[in-house]
Amino acid sequence: MDRPTTLTSLIIALALFAASACELTPVPIPFDPPGKTSWAPDGCRAVPTSDPVLGPRTHWHNLHADALNSDEVSIAIAPMLKRTWHADPLTFNYGGPVFDKQGNLYFTPLLPAENVVLISLDPSNGSRRWSVAGGGTGGGGGTPMVLEDPDNPGEEIVYVGLYDRAFAVRTNGSIVWDVSTGLTPTGDFGSDTAFGVNYLPGLDAIVGITGDGNIYALDRASGTSILSSLYQLPGEPSPPGIPTLPDAILQDAFTELTALMGNLPVGFDVTDLVGMLLGNKVEVANFFSIDPNTGRLWVAATAPDAEDGTLDGFSEVGALYGLDLVHNGGGYEVQEACHRYFPGGSASTPSLRADGTRIYLGDASGSLIALDSSCNDVWSIPIGDQVAGSVGVASDNGELYVSGAQDIVQVIDLGTHAVEGWRADLEVYTPGLGQVNLNSNLYSIGANGIAFQSGAGALINNTPLLFTVGVGMLDRGTGEVRYFIDSLDETIAVMSTGPDGALYIGSSPLRRAFTRAIFGDLVDPLQGGVRKFAVERADLLIRDATCAAAARALNADANSALCPDSSTADLTQIQELIDQSRATSVQAIAEGSLPSADWTTLDASLSLAEGNLTLDDIDVAAGHLDDVCAFFD
Repeated sequence: MDRPTTLTSLIIALALFAASACELTPVPIPFDPPGKTSWAPDGCRAVPTSDPVLGPRTHWHNLHADALNSDEVSIAIAPMLKRTWHADPLTFNYGGPVFDKQGNLYFTPLLPAENVVLISLDPSNGSRRWSVAGGGTGGGGGTPMVLEDPDNPGEEIVYVGLYDRAFAVRTNGSIVWDVSTGLTPTGDFGSDTAFGVNYLPGLDAIVGITGDGNIYALDRASGTSILSSLYQLPGEPSPPGIPTLPDAILQDAFTELTALMGNLPVGFDVTDLVGMLLGNKVEVANFFSIDPNTGRLWVAATAPDAEDGTLDGFSEVGALYGLDLVHNGGGYEVQEACHRYFPGGSASTPSLRADGTRIYLGDASGSLIALDSSCNDVWSIPIGDQVAGSVGVASDNGELYVSGAQDIVQVIDLGTHAVEGWRADLEVYTPGLGQVNLNSNLYSIGANGIAFQSGAGALINNTPLLFTVGVGMLDRGTGEVRYFIDSLDETIAVMSTGPDGALYIGSSPLRRAFTRAIFGDLVDPLQGGVRKFAVERADLLIRDATCAAAARALNADANSALCPDSSTADLTQIQELIDQSRATSVQAIAEGSLPSADWTTLDASLSLAEGNLTLDDIDVAAGHLDDVCAFFD
């Protein structure tokens, strides 16, 4: 029996269960306030690159947090969350919001009804600060990038790259430059897509890659192209894909999704939208990485047409490319340094270890692969499901985090091989009839845990049909759920973490659109826009931040002779966690979760710890930080 027929039969079978909404509605499991986590760094960490333009690692700067696509922040994430404001609900956001140091948000909705390509929001209430008018192909949709402005210390600049347009804007909304990329739109929606831009420190350049495999590179300060000519990746578009749902359901889902859009291209239909989101008929379907140490670009795309054995204009083989920008006398040209082909392709964005010496991504057969900087395989480990999106790469303990349709899996890189750490316990709902608990997104790695999004629904042919979703925190040591709350803000992008430790979701309810197309009003209406999941119980965030700082101080002290660079990086992160605790104290006192007198005592201990943040005195700092952590016992 072919796949469409099988899937149709399963849909009919599920529909027979729809006797009442009660039987199908998942019920969220309540969670008590979480206790402390026992997770701690152990040994020498991978030391992140310190760059004055890239800035601190305290919040999301780019689609996957940073240039490496690590999905990691150095601060603690709110251990308890609460739904607060919901902004611009009639937008579809397949990229997440990013932040400046003050916490202001920046996002680029996909094909919005309003003539905007970049929107900035106030983090306190979600009100709009300003926007940049549309223009250029692709209608937005990619993720902005926020960098420090080295010419104006303390200020930042937001960069947006479309297919044929790129621009830089200050955090007050004033344009720095607005230029053509030199590309002429093809008229094909997926080909004319750009997922965002990344930063190349060695050349002080902004780099963009498009759906049809074009690469452009612009001078950060002026927007002028630094390439002698645009570079085209050697692959061909991936196959169109086979529709696996009846036409009526596809059209109903398209109607649901496009209610969150408005500026639709002529002839635009469901195959264009879903194909772009799933990577059909394009060369590049994910974001890319840049190693700040070497300047090498790491791009997951398609291989040349002939690699699949059939010259038909489509490539069924994926490729990882390592690319360098080399000076040729009149500018720079892109040169391929190495490649690695993947039969069936890869659904993941390449992620780098903090030192740039290892690249991680998944193949089509459900394995996680580690490669060295010359595209040579180092190890491979089966996950049991195709790796989706970006592999989360932690700085500590060799920890990697992998997302699939049902699981979040921790993998430990042991150098020459890897082992599975844990599979997350995602039992966060009592599922409805015929349903299961499902992983529904990537993650955000914090100093105190892993932020995640999970849902409940039907799993058909390994495709999740979500009825509902929510967000929560996992313990890094065990994979157990520390906290979870229900919500309808589904994203196929990322769990963006702001400098306040809150989570912000850019809604892209693709899976719920298909669920609603099948089950109708038994499924709640779609929600677009951006939602803030704010800090609940600010005292617990202070607890987690200071306990994480104490554990890191002990580790820095234990390893300062063996790896002083690692311990120095720990000192930087400890200061960031102290700063976070101080910033959070205002909310804790105001909400009554931490008396003012107690905070005065704790703050004094933090000051004593700060005074000893050196490699010689880190043991003293660890003692003061441990005193603060012990206060919350």
